[in-house]
Amino acid sequence: MDVTTAPIPAPELGRYLDAIVELTRHRDPQELAAALLKALRANVAAQQVRLLALSNDNRVTEFNESNLQNAMVSDPSGSDGEKPRPLGDDADLLACVRTQSSVSKDTSGGRRAVFPIFGMHHVQGLVVLEGLRDGLVSPALLDKLLRVYSNQLFILSRGEVDPLTGLYNRQSFPERMRRIASRGRTIRRASDESDTRHHCFALLDIDFFKQVNDRFGHLYGDEVLLLFARLMVRSFRHDDLLFRYGGEEFAVVLVNVGLENAERLLDRFRAGVEAYSFPQLEPKTVSIGVTAVSAERDVDRIVMRADKALYYAKNHGRNRVGCYEKLIAEGRLEPVTMAEGKIELF
Repeated sequence: MDVTTAPIPAPELGRYLDAIVELTRHRDPQELAAALLKALRANVAAQQVRLLALSNDNRVTEFNESNLQNAMVSDPSGSDGEKPRPLGDDADLLACVRTQSSVSKDTSGGRRAVFPIFGMHHVQGLVVLEGLRDGLVSPALLDKLLRVYSNQLFILSRGEVDPLTGLYNRQSFPERMRRIASRGRTIRRASDESDTRHHCFALLDIDFFKQVNDRFGHLYGDEVLLLFARLMVRSFRHDDLLFRYGGEEFAVVLVNVGLENAERLLDRFRAGVEAYSFPQLEPKTVSIGVTAVSAERDVDRIVMRADKALYYAKNHGRNRVGCYEKLIAEGRLEPVTMAEGKIELF
């Protein structure tokens, strides 16, 4: 099905222009995806409409023929328990990514059509229409609507990403943390047998990073930050949220993991940083503060708790993980409190 040359029926233009107006007013990727699904369900005669995301363990999000081997596909709007599955398990989805073009075929349940959603260079998502009735949708117009969505998504994603490290930036942090903190239900992480009620939030600070800039210059300091970010990507799961929080400070939201396991995972990362050979440098270390995330705490309070645990770690030898809850229980820290709208850190 050649969607780029098919004629566009004039009667459909008004409805699709309305859909474009709706898509371009959104400034949040999740709201944008919901708007696309709503527009498709209103304008396309299909039994089922799905918007699928692509990724792999290295957090790559764009795919073509060259990197399909470990690609996974998932439905972000599906149930919380749905796990990503190999792209190769579905021949139609695989063909769409491989050819970078739409795929259509007749099935026992009606016509099935798969359309690519493009990122900067390659396919980053897929729209799947099941039970599509012929003659009730213009493939050319649908393709153009999806390209508008792709362009809008790209603009939004560029505003959320730190250009040096490729991690989420500080500007995207508050809203993403609010979403995590407000989740009413979590999924048990496979390795977690206890304490599954909370996600966890950690602040990570590279020890004595100023010495790197002073000795080698800021260009080399940027290389160290980039290498550190790559270590984070390799060490944490795709579901976890990774941020460059500011300067040499980073943040991690460990999704669906209890506090005890979070401390263990972060200590394993700390040891990995210490063992890593940064070019021209003696071993570098990282100090970490971690706390549990729950719906009854606002984002500022969560950050303050992790920050207080981080500074305890830095003031007591560095190269260690400080757990806020454990330090409070041991009497090593005073609790973070709010008093008359002011923050009391100490």
